[in-house]
Amino acid sequence: MSEKSSFLHVGLTVSDIDRTIEFYKKYFGFELEMKSIFPPDFIGAVPQLYRQKEGTYSHFAFLRSPDGVVLELFQFSNMEAAEQPVWNKPGYHHICLKVASVPETYKKMVADGVEFFFEPKIKIEDGKHWVFFKDPDGNLVELQD
Repeated sequence: MSEKSSFLHVGLTVSDIDRTIEFYKKYFGFELEMKSIFPPDFIGAVPQLYRQKEGTYSHFAFLRSPDGVVLELFQFSNMEAAEQPVWNKPGYHHICLKVASVPETYKKMVADGVEFFFEPKIKIEDGKHWVFFKDPDGNLVELQD
């Protein structure tokens, strides 16, 4: 018998932690729970995990969604350019957020210059809306209502 579990958080590396915090607060009602720094000795204590150069530190923050799921944000002192997720390659490629109205959220975000891949579409299986956009670092986010 497998042990029951619950979802705690999703980790996301970003280029500007404050910009990302404001983005998820503004559009989706996330709340900042904590913001701090992992110093170089913390990052360096597990080099097989972080794989960073000696002396690297990371700002980090916890953002809680209205339903309790947490985004753990990292901003490393030695940022590298982001790569676009590849759907047909193993690995994480997007998160999905539920909103009250995809069309209304879409209109608000487009007016603010957020980049979407397409206009909201209707899902065949349940008649609800869905759409994909890029967050401030180009991470893929799906919206559903």
